[in-house]
Amino acid sequence: MGSIIISNLYSYLLKSGRPQSLDHAHIITTGLMGDRDFALIDAEGHILTAREYPALLEVDAKIIDNEIYFKYKSDSISVPRKAIYSKERTGILFGQSLRGLELDNRVQKWFSKNMGINCHVIRINEAYIRQMKEQLHNITFTDAAPILLTSEASLEALNNRMTIPVGMNRFRPNLVVSGSPAFAEDEWKYLKIGACEFEISHHCSRCTLTTIDSSNPEKGISKEPLKTLSTFRKFGNKVNFGIYLIPKKLGIIQLNDEVICG
Repeated sequence: MGSIIISNLYSYLLKSGRPQSLDHAHIITTGLMGDRDFALIDAEGHILTAREYPALLEVDAKIIDNEIYFKYKSDSISVPRKAIYSKERTGILFGQSLRGLELDNRVQKWFSKNMGINCHVIRINEAYIRQMKEQLHNITFTDAAPILLTSEASLEALNNRMTIPVGMNRFRPNLVVSGSPAFAEDEWKYLKIGACEFEISHHCSRCTLTTIDSSNPEKGISKEPLKTLSTFRKFGNKVNFGIYLIPKKLGIIQLNDEVICG
């Protein structure tokens, strides 16, 4: 077997938004710097995801120089990176409360118009970052853990069983590796990538978000790839694809970096 390398790196500035393809990433305690730093909440404080609002998958969010840009189809808006956040708001995700700082009213109106729901945009309040359930480690607006890793070989093994193959974007990873056998990641306990080191937290149990095609989210939830995955990747009541990582030694990782696993 040849070297295992990072073949793709992705960050998602807005929770459930479009991925940003990276050539390198700064690894901080909470994962990739900037990953899921922003989220939408409804009037009751519930954090919105593409599971309920698939249109979020079409929202581009990125920071360029000193501006934060949001774009949905042909409509866009930008705010200064050092924007004055009007007030603190609490968001609720899987029963956990998360404190965020609200962006200005222009952005709220823009998202409310495009998403079709009265909502607010919040940025994670770094003074009150939440901790993973059952583990004392900080995370932002991610679902469960700092970093999600998937494997090209594992996707190929899935697609070999599919009538219509799916892309890796269905699984919304941060790191994609190539060079390892299919599902070899199930047995990994730790990783070293460049100067960075990671502990494996747990397997990623997949949800209905994987069944929404981000290139046509209006179609909504379907059956695949969960239906096929469940035929050979079901463990109890969970269907697993990918693993979660916890950073233990921080630094910078890059495309084509070798992944040393054990």
